[in-house]
Amino acid sequence: MGSSSSILLTKEEIQNIANDTGFAPNQIKRLYNRFTTLDKDTKGYLDRQDLLKIPELHVNPLCERIIEVLVDDHGRDGKLNFKQFAAVFSTFRRGKVEQNDLNSKQNKLKFLFGIYDRDKDNKINKSELLSILKMLVGSNIPEDQMNSIAERTITELDENGDLVITFEEFCETLQKIDVDEKMSMKFLT
Repeated sequence: MGSSSSILLTKEEIQNIANDTGFAPNQIKRLYNRFTTLDKDTKGYLDRQDLLKIPELHVNPLCERIIEVLVDDHGRDGKLNFKQFAAVFSTFRRGKVEQNDLNSKQNKLKFLFGIYDRDKDNKINKSELLSILKMLVGSNIPEDQMNSIAERTITELDENGDLVITFEEFCETLQKIDVDEKMSMKFLT
């Protein structure tokens, strides 16, 4: 793929991305149009500032954390190119999935877990949980009450008593939730 987002994708590039992501070619073209709209300076990638311009993301209290996950975990050097952009969004496709598909329940849960686990040690500790709570409620709840909520949450979810929530414990907690329904978007063709 070219370095400038103003260059159109070739049929071969579209097919390769379709094979990698499960998107139909028309969906890839629509995603590419969205990508180029966000890449106003035609740099060929999106950075934090570009992603902040997404209205649906901008109003989310976890906006900064989601952008951090997008550019740091799925991009490279603080930049998200179109292939990376398409791969991330393929996680949120609806539909039948196979075990290794990007839109599997497992990958959706990994994305969600990554919003909490910023030190990437595959555990959510009290500090990481408090960070999310502060983003969600701001100063509406006193610090001691947030501490209490974080401690209680970890105690309830921690099955082995190590005072952290592992990915497995996280998944166990969410097993009754229809993750595909809650973490999927409809992509028009």
